[in-house]
Amino acid sequence: MKLKPEETPECDVLIIGGGGAGLRSAIAARLNNANVLMASKSRIGHSTNTYISKAVIAASGWGDPGDNENVHTTDTIRGGRFLNDQAMVARIAERVSSEIDFLKECGVNWGMEEGRPRVLKLPGHKHPRHVHGENWTGSDLILPLRRRAKEIGVHFREHVFITRLLASEGRITGAAGITPDGSFLAIKAKIVILATGGYAQIFLNTNNAAGITGDGHALCYDLGISLKDMEFVQFYPTAMGRRGSRLLLYEKMLAQKGVVLKNGAGEDIIRKNGFADSTSMTRDQLAQLIIKEIRNDSAGKQSVIMDIGSLSEEKAGQLKQLLPPAWWKGQKAYEVAPTAHFCMGGVVTDQWGETSLGGLFAVGEVTGGAHGANRLGGNALAEVFAMGSLVGTKAGELAAKIGTTPLVQEEADSEKLRLEEAFSDQGPSPKELIRELKTLMWNKVGIIREKNEVEEALGVIRGNWDRASAATPADLIRLSEFRNMRLVAEMVCKAALKRTESRGSHFRTDYPGEDNDLWLKNIVFRKGDAGMEAEAEPVHHDLVEPS
Repeated sequence: MKLKPEETPECDVLIIGGGGAGLRSAIAARLNNANVLMASKSRIGHSTNTYISKAVIAASGWGDPGDNENVHTTDTIRGGRFLNDQAMVARIAERVSSEIDFLKECGVNWGMEEGRPRVLKLPGHKHPRHVHGENWTGSDLILPLRRRAKEIGVHFREHVFITRLLASEGRITGAAGITPDGSFLAIKAKIVILATGGYAQIFLNTNNAAGITGDGHALCYDLGISLKDMEFVQFYPTAMGRRGSRLLLYEKMLAQKGVVLKNGAGEDIIRKNGFADSTSMTRDQLAQLIIKEIRNDSAGKQSVIMDIGSLSEEKAGQLKQLLPPAWWKGQKAYEVAPTAHFCMGGVVTDQWGETSLGGLFAVGEVTGGAHGANRLGGNALAEVFAMGSLVGTKAGELAAKIGTTPLVQEEADSEKLRLEEAFSDQGPSPKELIRELKTLMWNKVGIIREKNEVEEALGVIRGNWDRASAATPADLIRLSEFRNMRLVAEMVCKAALKRTESRGSHFRTDYPGEDNDLWLKNIVFRKGDAGMEAEAEPVHHDLVEPS
């Protein structure tokens, strides 16, 4: 099958991705007079992790007078178990406070109390420092940003799947991609910003938007750009139902007297396991505890229940505000399970978000470094907006200094030919393959990991999954997503095997303890001559020493 004739849009700054990190970067670049194009495989602002978030941002300076950016930095590094890029963490903590005012200027309405944004305290943070959107939903944040971007002249190109980054002589020159109707695009750009999100869709149970399939990770790996910390995937402890697709904010729910997590035998599982209350636990600890209770349920129910039956009517009404109306049925108990929520691993950049390839930046969940081995609540959106602002500003400034960047036509032609040759009516559908991969990763490389199971998963991933059908351009996009997911899953497995300890969100039954003597290191992946290479590199502790 042939793709439609090539389209060749041009811009100063190309942003790949349509979520909060992409929109914040786009606005910052445009405010520096760059011609900005956003290319997204879904509708920009919608169908993204920012859109489905709870709109909670950690930012010092809005709560306790004793809080500041240095305390926020220290909390984040301790929460990340000292594997963070400390300079990047400090950059985020320094910047995010001003982003709260900027978002308000864009039309964001914050949850208010006595004329100021209401401030919450989440586990792992020393002080109350979390502000939240008026309706506790990411649309509070991202829809005003979408409007602002359009108002100032950011160009949108939706339903474009980028299949390859184009580069020449050590610099980015653009990107190539396809659309569901079979159009091929070769986009010419001076600067490219990857804002493609994480890779939690490699797991069967996830609350992530459908398109979060590790695309940016795979694009970078193909160019030889390093990735790190791929073993660290955060599983949110309490999502509704056995598939865990919708979050119940345990940080808010379990803080209420009378709300209890119970196993099939009716036991309070937090007290049963020696914790005073949920505020003394990080997300990884609670997720591991819940999955163990589900697996070891002597009552045979294999479930954990969030019981709110002992709450007063007033308190129950307050909690009701945390749930969309369609979820609230007046029940007093919810079945909950952990779900893949956030990926700490990603592309290696400097503290300004630039990769090792000139002119190529990455921002948001596609990057590694900000969160180390575990992310604290509210820090995802802190990173999205703080780094989005910094990366977009720098991208706009650099674009103004760069002359015409020639598109390497041979590379674009080669990519078009590669895509056309991938069309086939033989083999299983990409949808089938994706389902197999997600099930495999959830069952073998999920919250609790064991050497033999991870090795089994790796063997399947590296096996004969090469044959697949792709009869239409939409099928070809799904096949490309599967190949990206498979590549990322291989990295997760290899990193999980290499890290012979438990740290943060990575828990191995055969190495249950944290080993600072051997593993204050990031596992870094590169594409070498012989294929995928992994190396453990020491972490710099310039600001906060391990404790």
